Amino acid sequence: MVKLETAGYAAAYAQYRTIHSFFPLIGAVLLDEQDGVVYADKDEAPTQFYVEHAFGFAQIFGSANAEFETELQRYLLVRKSFAVVKVRLYTPHFPDFLRTAKMACLRAERQRYALGSSGIVEGMDLRGCKNVNSRFVDVDQSNVWQVESRFGVVGRFWRTPRDFIARAHAVVALVDEEPVAICYAAAVADGRAEIDVLTLPAYRQLGLGRLVVTRFNKQSRARGLTPLWDCFTNNAGSVALCQTAGFVSVGEPYAFFTINK
Repeated sequence: MVKLETAGYAAAYAQYRTIHSFFPLIGAVLLDEQDGVVYADKDEAPTQFYVEHAFGFAQIFGSANAEFETELQRYLLVRKSFAVVKVRLYTPHFPDFLRTAKMACLRAERQRYALGSSGIVEGMDLRGCKNVNSRFVDVDQSNVWQVESRFGVVGRFWRTPRDFIARAHAVVALVDEEPVAICYAAAVADGRAEIDVLTLPAYRQLGLGRLVVTRFNKQSRARGLTPLWDCFTNNAGSVALCQTAGFVSVGEPYAFFTINK
């Protein structure tokens, strides 16, 4: 298992963008736009890869190599050499070590969603909410630290506040001029934007989450981006919100492993 230098990421990304189970958070590492590490089965002409985002999301892809997967098993389950608190491992690729009974307790299911044709509704605004003194704003230099103090997301995936402003395309709902809901791109790669959305507890059940997602979707489409949603199948609130905002499921639920340090 060889750790690649960033100069080797481009070849890995060229392979990654051809696979069906493409996740922008993994793509963003391979584009060197977000932090992470990339391992391959060999230095020259590698065929299998393991990508681990600095936040923990990870994925194995490429042609199966038994020796590489054995080393990866030791890395993840024996030595636990990863720097993150926990690895959040996407599939659908299943090395044999993920199929054991021991791994069953680490396994959950997630579902991918993509924006359907009904996902952008013209004319939607915050006037339909119970809070009449409400409006949308984009995140920029004037409000990024206020947003960070409320939600703590500016550095969660992106390297700097400047990156967050330029690439997350964040939309915030203000109530009485205070940020109460946000929708932003956790990562953008290959024209696809991975949505993350948060609403402060005191402002839930008011429709703010749906509206801020709708605004984000509309602006993303205008930028030529395809919004994507991904969540655990048992997260009823997230599933309901994404479906209400016009997302439709893509394929069947897939296995997802959480491996703690």
